[in-house]
Amino acid sequence: MIESFLSVGTQVLILFLMIGTGFVLGKLHLITHKGAVSMSNLLMYVVSPCILIVVFQRPLETETFHNFWVALLAALVIHGINILVSELVIRDRDPMRKSFFRFSAIFSNCGFMAVPLQTAILGSLGVFYGSAYLLVFTVLTWTLGIQLVKGGKMAFSWRTLLMNPGVIGVAIAMVLYLLQITLPEIILSPITYLSDMNTPLPMVVIGYQLSQADFRRALHGASFWVSAALRLVILPLLALGVCMLMRLDSGVTLAVVIAASTPPAALLGMFAAKFDRDVSLAPSLVAVQTLLSMITMPLVLGLAKFLV
Repeated sequence: MIESFLSVGTQVLILFLMIGTGFVLGKLHLITHKGAVSMSNLLMYVVSPCILIVVFQRPLETETFHNFWVALLAALVIHGINILVSELVIRDRDPMRKSFFRFSAIFSNCGFMAVPLQTAILGSLGVFYGSAYLLVFTVLTWTLGIQLVKGGKMAFSWRTLLMNPGVIGVAIAMVLYLLQITLPEIILSPITYLSDMNTPLPMVVIGYQLSQADFRRALHGASFWVSAALRLVILPLLALGVCMLMRLDSGVTLAVVIAASTPPAALLGMFAAKFDRDVSLAPSLVAVQTLLSMITMPLVLGLAKFLV
């Protein structure tokens, strides 16, 4: 069991060393807010879709295809639990803070932080299974997530749901996969090079956010700690329980639990800026919980690796 904790802890430490690079660059003012926003846009609109295209360039095998849809079902159940628990447990007098805390509890950083871990622990197959979780996450963040950040009643928009980089990337990748279209090397090579940026670039952005975080404001109030406990410990353990109850394949279980155990989604800060909400609180919440995840992720993932 200790070996499981250490192997996962090593991978998490590697990520945090890259986060430390972004933190130092931020403190030295070698990365600015505009630079971080530009890098985030590059990740969201280019790198993330490229990852999916590369991962789905694989043979259509019955067992792998079945596992993908099982992972998708597990992701739906897990997100449903996250929504229910956060709605019942998280309370705050400030409606905006309450919405931010609920967003951070429900939605993990299942793209930027999960993909490097899935690659390191499981290889490309882990990212393939993890993309099922990412698909559910994408649909919900661009509907429920936006509404939480904006406030008010749910206003569903097909345009918002379908015309976003996450869904478009999944759609292109799935079409290529289902039709078994193999991209020529001249096209696949640059896409692969761009996808390789997903490990260092988001870690540097997160490090910059940490360097600018308002720790005092983020840590203020019991709601933060409730949200952090849910996102970093309780909900990941419930996700592990769901996977074990469904008797999922060990690789699928690890891929899903990795996605479910990461800190809050960086989209919280991006949405806050987009909809003119509290642009200092949102990234601070994400940054502080990301720092705490350095302790929680090795424990949760080590336990998952040991049990499966």
